[in-house]
Amino acid sequence: MSLTTYRSKRNLKETPEPSGKKNKEENRGLKFVVQRHAARRLHYDFRLELDGALKSWAIPKGPSLDPTIKRLAIEVEDHPLEYASFEGIIPQGQYGAGKVSIWDEGSYTIERGRNRKEEERLIREQLKQGELKFTLHGKKLKGAFVLIRLERGNGNEWLLVKKKDEYQTQEEIIKGSFSQSPEEFIEGIELMPRTPMPHHIKPMLAYLIEKPFDQENWIFEIKWDGYRALAEIAPKKILLYSRHFHSYNEKFPSIIKALEKLKGEIVLDGEIVAVDKQGRSHFQLLQNYLRSGSGILRYCIFDILYYKGHDLRKLPLQQRKQILKEILQSASSETLYYSDYIKENGKAFFQQATKRKLEGIIAKDAKSSYVSVRSRSWLKIKTHLRQEVVIAGFTQPKGSRKGLGALIVGVYKKGKLHYAGHVGGGFTQRSLKETHDLLVPLVISESPFSSMPKKEKGVTWVKPIVVCEVSFQEWTQDGVMRQPIFQGIRTDKPAKKVSMELPLERDQEARSSNSAKGRKTSKKTEGIHSGKGKNELSSIVSNPNKIFWPKEQYTKKDLLDYYQKVAPFMLPHLKDRPIVLHRYPNGIEGKDFYQKEAPDFLPNDIHTVQVQQSDKKINYIVIPDVDSLLYVVNLGSIEIHPFLSRFPNIDYPDFLVFDIDPLDLPFDEAVNVAQEIHRQLEKLDIAHFCKTSGKRGLHIYVPLGAQYEYEVIENLAKLLAYFVHQQLPDLTSLIRDPAKRKNKIYLDYLQNARTKTMVAPYSVRPVEGAPVSTPLEWKEVKKGLDPHDFNIKTILPRLKKKGDLFKEVLNKKLNIKNLMKKIF
Repeated sequence: MSLTTYRSKRNLKETPEPSGKKNKEENRGLKFVVQRHAARRLHYDFRLELDGALKSWAIPKGPSLDPTIKRLAIEVEDHPLEYASFEGIIPQGQYGAGKVSIWDEGSYTIERGRNRKEEERLIREQLKQGELKFTLHGKKLKGAFVLIRLERGNGNEWLLVKKKDEYQTQEEIIKGSFSQSPEEFIEGIELMPRTPMPHHIKPMLAYLIEKPFDQENWIFEIKWDGYRALAEIAPKKILLYSRHFHSYNEKFPSIIKALEKLKGEIVLDGEIVAVDKQGRSHFQLLQNYLRSGSGILRYCIFDILYYKGHDLRKLPLQQRKQILKEILQSASSETLYYSDYIKENGKAFFQQATKRKLEGIIAKDAKSSYVSVRSRSWLKIKTHLRQEVVIAGFTQPKGSRKGLGALIVGVYKKGKLHYAGHVGGGFTQRSLKETHDLLVPLVISESPFSSMPKKEKGVTWVKPIVVCEVSFQEWTQDGVMRQPIFQGIRTDKPAKKVSMELPLERDQEARSSNSAKGRKTSKKTEGIHSGKGKNELSSIVSNPNKIFWPKEQYTKKDLLDYYQKVAPFMLPHLKDRPIVLHRYPNGIEGKDFYQKEAPDFLPNDIHTVQVQQSDKKINYIVIPDVDSLLYVVNLGSIEIHPFLSRFPNIDYPDFLVFDIDPLDLPFDEAVNVAQEIHRQLEKLDIAHFCKTSGKRGLHIYVPLGAQYEYEVIENLAKLLAYFVHQQLPDLTSLIRDPAKRKNKIYLDYLQNARTKTMVAPYSVRPVEGAPVSTPLEWKEVKKGLDPHDFNIKTILPRLKKKGDLFKEVLNKKLNIKNLMKKIF
């Protein structure tokens, strides 16, 4: 086997990987190894010895022990046999940079009784036929497996499947697919840069929504009923503090003592609670604990933000939870409690929370990073309404009641205190006296309310600085709570921060009904969903001053301002198209992810369309107006990727596209290819338009008028690409694999497929300089063209001067029948 490709990808003077010396034949069995590779994306490399080298496949999710699960395995270059024992860190800047460790190893066989030479002959034959059956004899992987080549792409995609055999135990079947251990997660953070421990972190907060939901890639936790608290643990000092940085060290010494068992610098996030014998937290129990010291106190920890020199906030939540679980297990403390979660099934979890009389549940995006703001990646759903309120006064007691009659409470709106109701239920004799004693020193002569619905007699007014929590049935139209019940005094939130907490979704049932109606209108089970409620889009712009482009110091507000101004030119190119979002919640240097499925908690005015894709239906967001555009940008969507077709004609693209990506070649070579496509299309009298990709390439659009299905257009694109390749055989290639086409530009006709997307005209790109995908005049497509000249600072003056150069893409049509006559 040749190791030329292996060596060409690596600088073997800079990387500790083996160079691949000649191996002598050994009288032993064939070796296999699985290596855990913590590169830019964590994956597992599966390697089988053959002919003195290692046949290799990259398996993103790792092997599975469950016969019902098929793992995608991407065949890569052969590796030297010495690689089977390689463990170490490939330096940054080198191919495959990251930590490599051996996850499992052993031998493998094809057929018993065969000698090594005969076995290798059979392996070669099976690989050529595309189905390799073998048995692994490892520490973790044992038994029969099969590799099956998929008939697609460049022939490098396989499936690795475990076969049922005597090795498989009931425990393995129940456990199912391969997963990473918490120890491996902790090991992986060694590759992250070391930073000083942050201090006084503002907590990440959740939005309230009305109803639970089921959602893939979301997790659901118990909503604890206590005091939110962050813990900073250092060798000589521990800080336990509230969300507003008030110290809890003296109030909860037992928690401080438990935290001392944790070694190293750590920052944790959780809730201080008191629980009953069933493990349920109650705010009143915590109040009792603070008075008497009796009860079961716990610090329920649900997140870890820093660990031994590494800031973990940019890691996905689920990975942080795995690290946290391992660390708390080593602490062995009844006071420190790991707040566990379930995946996806929020509705059933909420039913259990209601049955157990818990306060509610928290829904969290499992892929989300930790941000010190109120975020839509964390959502809270309460089993009954709860509200913090400010005490503005109290009435005199009646009958046998002592201390006070009822509290008069309010909430702040735009800096003014507004009446929210009378709270008379929920008190004990002790809490009546304690509350009365707390308020007497605060008595004032005038009402602190900006207005009252009616005059009150016999009221004692107090300075509005004490906060309590109440449960209640509902809000009236006048903003007054029905049947409020006193739960306890809160000391962890300033009065001025108390406002009416309303859910993001007030009309979820109505929107679900509209969605169902929308689905019924389509013969192809595809529907458009929209709400008709109050506009909710402009109510929240989160963290506008967050830096999205560090070098240029461009903020999220700069991005929102650009999209608001460019919207009149951009929206016609987005109208009625399903959108895939590319989100960067923490800017271009933070974690990013693509989002197809629209979340269940969208505001009323955000529309979605339902598209049948493979064996399931996916709800995509659509962007018909500027508010919708700004909403998705506020989610951190730097770039916008629309379909090539519009709803409801989802099977009929509006244009054919060529994506010219030079990869590592000079950009002028992309210009040469674009000019040749331009010449070929001009000869055929086909209308066509060019724009920069915004990164390193060019896009050419051919308007179609939504007349032909995707299969027809893909074949046409392939034919036109062939014409161009004939003219530029040394510069272009029709081979998709970069390793096989070797320094040639791929003519990507496969982009013309149903559910494929292209970055929209005038979309910003998440790279240095904030460049924009910009329509061009053909006279501008020449050597010396620099895509970075078109960015969020230059595009608006250009539009004012030239207008939308892509406008006609939406208006022109192509007659393929006439075109075929010209060609043939």
